[in-house]
Amino acid sequence: RMMITNWGLSPIPFLPGLEFSRRCYAQAVTPLFARRFPGLPHPAGLVGHGSDVLGFDPPMSRDHRWGPRLVLFLPQDDFAGHQAAILEALRHELPVSFLGYPTHFQASPYDGVPVMAAVERGPVDPLIDFKTVPGFIQTQLGWDPGQPLEPADWLTFPQQRLLAVTAGGVFHDDLGLEAERRRLAYYPKDVWLYLLASQWMRIAQEEPFVGRTGDLGDELGSRLIAARLAHALMLLAFLFERRYAPYSKWFGSAFRRLEAAADLSPLLEAALQAPAWQARQAAPAQAYEW
Repeated sequence: RMMITNWGLSPIPFLPGLEFSRRCYAQAVTPLFARRFPGLPHPAGLVGHGSDVLGFDPPMSRDHRWGPRLVLFLPQDDFAGHQAAILEALRHELPVSFLGYPTHFQASPYDGVPVMAAVERGPVDPLIDFKTVPGFIQTQLGWDPGQPLEPADWLTFPQQRLLAVTAGGVFHDDLGLEAERRRLAYYPKDVWLYLLASQWMRIAQEEPFVGRTGDLGDELGSRLIAARLAHALMLLAFLFERRYAPYSKWFGSAFRRLEAAADLSPLLEAALQAPAWQARQAAPAQAYEW
């Protein structure tokens, strides 16, 4: 009934996942809601984790958890009942493909991650995540959005989790999802200043050691410290531009989008590529001054 394909190599024209999901919601899901569930509040978008949420999905990303997928937010009252009814309607009424890609997903036999699988006829198993607005935020951040947001709360939120809540796109909202996303859009000023000071202190603690280790003939140690300082400087650039930093897979790609990258990248690359500790120490010093 179905065939597993490596969609990362597909010749079908590639569309960034966020735009793909936006079109799928507008053209395939919205008419179904208007017909089957008129008046039901249901924020919809592509948020959470994934390269498509951050806009870093190349064509190869199509090989797993990519495609006509969506996050639907439902009212807390009778959540389970609404979820079951909507999922059943989607299974039987979605087309088997959208813009050339299957709407049916199955677990990969290699790692269990959902992948698109072509089928000739329905019903399909769409990749739809059902959530409530408070439940989504609490799952991501460990904080109840019904409670006050204190400075100490901000210091418990990993930046990549804040991105999971605030990145991506919301295509429809009638339950306050966007208001919560705006609330968490970036750190309050005092928290931001504290994080800036902390990052400078982190740099200061190791800044002299690039040269100290090199002077002792420890080239490997000197390179490791230079790499840590380069990472710390990149984090500092995210803070200065008031942008949350993603985890390591997309950290460098996100850094390239910062305004500071044009000036800082050559200095950081010079430090990491320097054959001797003297040059390795000089390049970060220029970056600190910048």
